[in-house]
Amino acid sequence: MRHPSTKETSCQHEFRMTAKSDRFLREFEVYCAVYEKLEVKRKLDLTVRLLDTGREIGSGTRTWIRRDLEDIARWKGLRPPMLTIERNALDIEGPLERALRIEDEATRIDALCNIRGMGPVLASVMLMFTWPQTCGFMDYHTCNALRYLSFDLPKKYCTSRFTVPQLLTYLGIIRTLGEGKNTSAMQIAKALYALDNVRTRNKWREQFDVANCRLPPKDEIKRSFLR
Repeated sequence: MRHPSTKETSCQHEFRMTAKSDRFLREFEVYCAVYEKLEVKRKLDLTVRLLDTGREIGSGTRTWIRRDLEDIARWKGLRPPMLTIERNALDIEGPLERALRIEDEATRIDALCNIRGMGPVLASVMLMFTWPQTCGFMDYHTCNALRYLSFDLPKKYCTSRFTVPQLLTYLGIIRTLGEGKNTSAMQIAKALYALDNVRTRNKWREQFDVANCRLPPKDEIKRSFLR
């Protein structure tokens, strides 16, 4: 499956970089390291499998199936009651394949979100594993981080009821940040997720300080105490 063009779509906007966003890009590798340490380790096998599947889908050798969607939901931490997928696999696999072949990005995402059991959050994860260079997952944490970086986003962004226009705007922002760091939208999303957790959770903040060489690892602290 050829990567649909993202040029001249509604998610391509100009965004003004701020002092906070510049600092975020300078510390980008640290946030990625924290994400890898605290988030990726517990779901590494699932991540590798979904990335492999996404590469096959991107090459046109197969399409997403219902089991893949269930894996994507588990990757994002959605509980089974929150994922109401059609019982008949054909009811979802056909629409999925047709939606991903749509050239216009806004129309493609709208078609994905109209499939029963899908929504902007789940669609963002599916798009990320299909095209990680230009798409990244969206959730409360990543959008909250963008608001902290002074991007002009409404408070309703930080709710569980995301919309297609919000996803399109979000993708435009993380692509802009990715261009500034010459990295993928997937990596930017991971770093944003880490940024919000570093700001609000002590465990993540401690790992950030360790990765940023502000604190030694816990085992080194224990060894120095015993000496």
